[in-house]
Amino acid sequence: MQLSDAEIREILIRRKKAKIRKQKRRRRRMLIALLLIIVLIFAFIKLKGSKGKGTAEDEKAADKAAAAQNRGVIFIDPGHGGMDSGSDDDKDRYEKDDTLKLGLAVRDKLQALGFKVAMSRTEDELVDRTERGKMANKAGAVFFVSIHRNKADGGGHGVEGFIPKGDDKESRLLGENIMHFLGRAGFTERTIRAGTLVDPNDDYEEIAATDMPSVLIEVGFLSNEDDNYRFDAHMDQNASAIANAINYTFMQLHEPEAAAEYEEFLTQLDNTCEKVINATGEALSGLQDSLSGAEEGSGEGIDPQA
Repeated sequence: MQLSDAEIREILIRRKKAKIRKQKRRRRRMLIALLLIIVLIFAFIKLKGSKGKGTAEDEKAADKAAAAQNRGVIFIDPGHGGMDSGSDDDKDRYEKDDTLKLGLAVRDKLQALGFKVAMSRTEDELVDRTERGKMANKAGAVFFVSIHRNKADGGGHGVEGFIPKGDDKESRLLGENIMHFLGRAGFTERTIRAGTLVDPNDDYEEIAATDMPSVLIEVGFLSNEDDNYRFDAHMDQNASAIANAINYTFMQLHEPEAAAEYEEFLTQLDNTCEKVINATGEALSGLQDSLSGAEEGSGEGIDPQA
């Protein structure tokens, strides 16, 4: 039976519509797959964040830490304070306020990890810089961490730290761990220096007289908008990064078995995150191919003379 032009055109239109519907179904499947991957990412992060909760061993360890609080004293020094405002962002943001907010948040995280915490200040007050290290000595602190923020006219950004001029390995380990963990939280990692910025044979007053591993850590630049956003929007994550770095350093120096377990956990976490990222990339690539195919298909014309 010979078909008329109108019937042929109608058949072609139906075929094209069927092809478009098929492409839409494929796109929907790709979007669903992508959403599932995203859900899995968040579920994985949540699972790792609560790793071990509810198990008998972890409950026993938590009870022991909460009851004894015997892992030592960590001294947290929020830089500047009172009349000493520190650096600023050339507007109304001052270093002394940022360091206090972060210092108090780090204190809470450390206490949850079983440490006692002493601080040079818990409010906006002036504390002599040389006295801060002496306060840590008097408290019998295991570590001294002085929290600061940086500033540069040339557009610097990221985290860096300073340790005593003697460059002892324990202070360097503490400083590098804090920098690396803040790097995992999103900050650019710069370097850890012995001495001061201008003189490796001199010390910043805060860490000049400390008797324990010590670091003065600069958490991002006040002069950099991205660093300020990262500092504010991820305050809890930044506090956890510093506290976890301190905890990890303590384990490396005093609890080697726990340190080995923690390192294994970090390796597994990195490997799993890499797999999830690769799977997400493949899903996005497939979705892009699908969308490209749909665009090409939708551009096909129908020959009115067919």
